[in-house]
Amino acid sequence: MFATDETLKAKKGIAWLIALAALMALIAIGLAVAFAFNSASELHSFAAQDDKEAIEAASSNKPTVTNATTQIINLVGLMGLSADDAVQKIGHGAAVQDEAPMSSVGFTSEETVVLTDEKGDALSGTPTVTLGFDGNGTVAAASYSAPTSLLGYGNLSFSDAVEEFHIVENLLGKVGLSGVEEGSVTLPDRKEYSSYGPDRKTLTSETYTFSGSAQSGDLPYSWTVTLTYDYDEANSTGNLANTVKKVAVSIMRE
Repeated sequence: MFATDETLKAKKGIAWLIALAALMALIAIGLAVAFAFNSASELHSFAAQDDKEAIEAASSNKPTVTNATTQIINLVGLMGLSADDAVQKIGHGAAVQDEAPMSSVGFTSEETVVLTDEKGDALSGTPTVTLGFDGNGTVAAASYSAPTSLLGYGNLSFSDAVEEFHIVENLLGKVGLSGVEEGSVTLPDRKEYSSYGPDRKTLTSETYTFSGSAQSGDLPYSWTVTLTYDYDEANSTGNLANTVKKVAVSIMRE
């Protein structure tokens, strides 16, 4: 049986349709692969972005020291000065707030000097300097007290301030002493500096006095640093930001 022209045309039409269908299938497969690759790339991009944001968020939550908003007084520089000269050298709007004939540190008299130019802290007060005078009327001991927030340590926990950011060693250097290496001051067991309420669960305060010896040039000094966190206001308001945080550094010639 011989194929007619119509039969040949029909066969060619079928072959063309098959080829077209194959081509469309290949195009569809190519588009599907491209879509899948693009989706995977977008997912990877989003995942990388999420990881970056997570890392940045975690980093932002790490405790850190901020810029100090007050200048720590160089206590060593006050040694041997008269009362008037010491107040003048302190500056920062120094004003004598209180005078006592007998000093709490065993000298003949003492003065409490408030730094009125400092903005202070609503909870923890204004920086102060206390001067202890010897029998000649010159400064032989001095202390500096301030809210930790003004020194840049306000966002830190008690233990982080001491052991991670070395508030004690840094303060001793700022007041003019040397020889206390960073990391040499550590906390004792927690029970030695923590106090709790009647329920024995509510933390009411953390306070500890560190002490030691250092020098300025060839002159030896004894020093103490007392760090205090009072949680009474924070507990009553339910807001940890209301913790009263103070630090005081004292030096005395040996």
